[in-house]
Amino acid sequence: MSQPARLNARWIVVPPFQHDVLWRDAVAAAVAEAGLRLHDLDAAPEGAPLDDPRAIILTADANQAVAAGVAADALAGLIAGPGLRLNGDEAPEALPPHIAVLTDLMGRIALLPPTRVFRSADFVAGPIEVLPGLPLHRPALPRALALSPRLEAVRQAVALLDPAYPQATWAPALFNYHSRVVPGGACGELDLTGRPRFMITGPYITMPAGRWRATYRLTFDAKGSRPRFRVDWGGQTDFISEEFTPGRPGVFEIVQDYDWTEPAPCELRVLVLEGVFDGRMTFSGARIERVG
Repeated sequence: MSQPARLNARWIVVPPFQHDVLWRDAVAAAVAEAGLRLHDLDAAPEGAPLDDPRAIILTADANQAVAAGVAADALAGLIAGPGLRLNGDEAPEALPPHIAVLTDLMGRIALLPPTRVFRSADFVAGPIEVLPGLPLHRPALPRALALSPRLEAVRQAVALLDPAYPQATWAPALFNYHSRVVPGGACGELDLTGRPRFMITGPYITMPAGRWRATYRLTFDAKGSRPRFRVDWGGQTDFISEEFTPGRPGVFEIVQDYDWTEPAPCELRVLVLEGVFDGRMTFSGARIERVG
């Protein structure tokens, strides 16, 4: 019977945070300068040299290293930037269609020991020896691009996938709306007139396992405060709900906690449960934070 491969190779995990491609290039340059051998597991999943002590295995998926049983001192993770990877041809007013996949990989960085995770800001003072004998220099980063409100909202939203900062503000521009926007109003100011329906949905970011709290505010005018509403928070098919009738104009704060037993895309929804002849509602975004 053949013996299992020894785990002599070392691993570097670079999830698809912003500027991950530049950091992967920097890793490749550092490996070459150190006279080591780089194996990009994402490009060539077969034949990884697990028994080669001079091999550095590069991947975006922290679960690959954890599943292989790599010792903590033989791996390093890099959070390359505060947002997620955005393609140059990304539709400026749309969520990236692959956001669930990207954010799933980003959230897996929490599987690594915190002391083995490095961030771009850690390298400001100079190179860091992320693995013994492998100093890594921070690559030259491009000037920050001006993003559309939707993509800027995405950048801010995924900040909570850094285990050190498990909270973020989700701006109104992050969500999908299924109602007329109030003429001249800002994003999130909605005309309630119409049949029962979903008013707000999204954003389908993959949440890491754990309890996550959504705190958000809805503002109603006098006529918009009369119908019944429902708010949902959780997964797309399994979630918690709360029904309410505002009953008066003003600002209402909603707080909902949901437990993700495993990583899965999230959805925050606001529904109006009866027909409305006139009325307005403003959604001011949400604060999302890990609470357990």
